[in-house]
Amino acid sequence: MSFIRLSTHLSFAAALLAGTAIPAHVFAAPTALDNEVTAYLKPLPLTLTTPQAVNARCDATLALAAKAETALEARTGQATIADDFAAFDSLSLILSDGGSEMYLISETSPLKPVRDAAQDCIPKLSDLGTRVSLSRPIYDRLAAIPANGLDEKTGFTLNKMLTNYKLSGVDKDEATRARVTQLQKEITETGLKFAENIRDDKGDIPLKPEELKGLPQDYIDAHKPGTDGLVHLTFAYPDVFPILDYADIRETRRKVSSAFNNRGWPANEAVLKTLLEKRYELAQVLGYPDYATLVTSDKMIGNPQRAAQFLDDVNGAAKPGADADYAELLAFAKTVDPTITDLQRWDRSYFENKLRKARYDVDSAEVRQYFTLDKARMGIFKLVGDLFNADIRPWNTPVWDPSVTAWELYDNNKLVGRFYLDMSPRDGKYNHAAQFPIRTGIEGRQIPVGALICNFPASGPMDHEDVTTFLHEFGHLLHAMYSGHTEYGVQSMGNLQWDFIEAPSQLLEEWTWNYDTLKGFASNDKGEPIPEDLVHKMNAGRHFGEPGMWKTQLAYSAISLNFYNRKPDFDLSTQFDDQLSRYALYPPVAGTHPYASFGHLDGYSAIYYTYVWSKAIALDLFTRFEADGIRNKETALRYRKLVLEPGGSEDANALIQDFLGRPLSLDAFKAELQKK
Repeated sequence: MSFIRLSTHLSFAAALLAGTAIPAHVFAAPTALDNEVTAYLKPLPLTLTTPQAVNARCDATLALAAKAETALEARTGQATIADDFAAFDSLSLILSDGGSEMYLISETSPLKPVRDAAQDCIPKLSDLGTRVSLSRPIYDRLAAIPANGLDEKTGFTLNKMLTNYKLSGVDKDEATRARVTQLQKEITETGLKFAENIRDDKGDIPLKPEELKGLPQDYIDAHKPGTDGLVHLTFAYPDVFPILDYADIRETRRKVSSAFNNRGWPANEAVLKTLLEKRYELAQVLGYPDYATLVTSDKMIGNPQRAAQFLDDVNGAAKPGADADYAELLAFAKTVDPTITDLQRWDRSYFENKLRKARYDVDSAEVRQYFTLDKARMGIFKLVGDLFNADIRPWNTPVWDPSVTAWELYDNNKLVGRFYLDMSPRDGKYNHAAQFPIRTGIEGRQIPVGALICNFPASGPMDHEDVTTFLHEFGHLLHAMYSGHTEYGVQSMGNLQWDFIEAPSQLLEEWTWNYDTLKGFASNDKGEPIPEDLVHKMNAGRHFGEPGMWKTQLAYSAISLNFYNRKPDFDLSTQFDDQLSRYALYPPVAGTHPYASFGHLDGYSAIYYTYVWSKAIALDLFTRFEADGIRNKETALRYRKLVLEPGGSEDANALIQDFLGRPLSLDAFKAELQKK
């Protein structure tokens, strides 16, 4: 599963401010500072090629932010939306977009000195963000703005900003605020180190050529033996995942899976422990019993107790189907390999593929011949055009690597947003899949800009699962583009409750199972479109193993929650294994330490449950499309208007209510878990 980056490597307080740009021009003429900020952010300095250039940009960002901070703190007289919120806009826009560009450079530049320079800048911006979030003069100016007479969305915006300040500890005494500042600095630095250790652990898994038995020929052709006669695999997804899908030799799957699940270890053992300890102390200093309570307090779920109850509720719905699927899969596996007595984590994907082929006549190797990265991109562009009137055109602009492409999204010749696609692995690059914000969209002031950073095969076949991931991430990008035209910058998706944030992307995943969608771009090397009966078979076998997959997600959600809902005096391996055993179908793997590469323990902290919670929302939203027709444009445009475009201008529950005409229900998700 993939995720969106919402300034997750800025400090907690700075992250609360990310994207909180309130456009002064809506209420009053832009000030000189407004114009200075707009001019400063107009260029996209993402092709900086020397650490000196990165350092200069960082210093300029810090200086401009400090200037805006000083000006806002010095304001006197009647506080107003037009003046004080405008000043807050200029300050928070520098923090959010300045941090976004540095974070992107740190994860994507082909040059390590440039990546390192950008990474060194992030804590400096975070420190300034923390200082702003603890500024009593700024808080007092915002709190003094009269709420009477504000429209509903503006009132919601103002209240959200005040809530963010209170969560950051602005109302504490000076000594407490000083300790919060130090903790936020240490948390940011620790989180960056955690991510760096994952990113830089490229791996080397040596295999004999004969150990690749069962792999597609295109994979074997792309993985030739070295001078030592061995095939050397890295931890990159295109190296690892096909092994788990197709390798006939069980020991090969075990070897690769075990190595992959030790990424970042032992380096991240102490780093993660420090991260947990610092966040626990932060929560205590702010008056919360633990960090999970702090971080869920402004989410849809409300508190960690409700999150835990949600996990158990879904687990109850998933268990019967998961147990039945496991029994069937084990029985099938024994017909392939009579020596098997139980299934391990490295067996799941391989035997599920085999079973789908035997039971549903679906061969995943056959399916993948219809998909490549270029075809998937073409198909996704066409789909969002058909549904949302998205007209995507090439964007002639510099890029940071020759493999990166750039695009503009229009609607009836009106520019909606711009984005980059950085889609395949390379040394030093972020090794997961995510949408990265670059510029916060503000109507009349700034067009939204973002990037997809993924790791798909650059050429040759790709799995259907990769296509689904591509569309998932593109869903985040669409959300950022369409919500980047609100009256206030803070109302873009960056201010939406985080446990709703995955729902629009998970909703779009449903279209990768739709024949009318796939037939438009999925074709083999002869140009023949994917057969309709093959897509029907894919759908017939789609739900086998799905309850077990969601139990795995529940396990990771419980790990996330239980690492943060208590004092971190526990053994990391024991706690991880306990939660995995409680929910997942497959037992922990002895000798592995998957928590060391579980990057969400930094970015998402206690709220990995978001993926399961958002899936329930997504399937509930999808009931409207099922009723009206999955490619019904009127419904799609209504969804765009009522759910995507409002961004964070309303409570997420209100967005659901507006589109469905009723409150959120878990019924569709529970029904999904019972499909066969």
